[in-house]
Amino acid sequence: MGALLVPVVIFVVLVVVVAVAVKRFGSRQIEHSDALQDPARETLRYEVPPGQDPAAVLIGLREAGYDASTDAEPGPSSPVVVIGRTGGAPDREALRRTLADLDGTNVNPDESETVERARVRFTDE
Repeated sequence: MGALLVPVVIFVVLVVVVAVAVKRFGSRQIEHSDALQDPARETLRYEVPPGQDPAAVLIGLREAGYDASTDAEPGPSSPVVVIGRTGGAPDREALRRTLADLDGTNVNPDESETVERARVRFTDE
């Protein structure tokens, strides 16, 4: 009985630790998204076109130094990415170039054709 108790206790402790870690990660993501979507902050919204992977767009924007998050209420077929910059509004033209240069945005590049990229437009245009 004692030999079975030790693995069960270790398992329960691991489950609790993982649950706490997941909860903290989720809370940080929500806080980040809420801070970016503050109405007082200057941001741009970009609707990810069909065929582009929103995760790749977010990663590319963050690597380029932008503060990016998905919108709290994305559209029915294509999510909207909210883009900001620390210390002011993002430069539209620099952001357009960054979005146009993103590679690996095709959802399934091995099975589908290249994504047709029209001129990058933001939702307020």
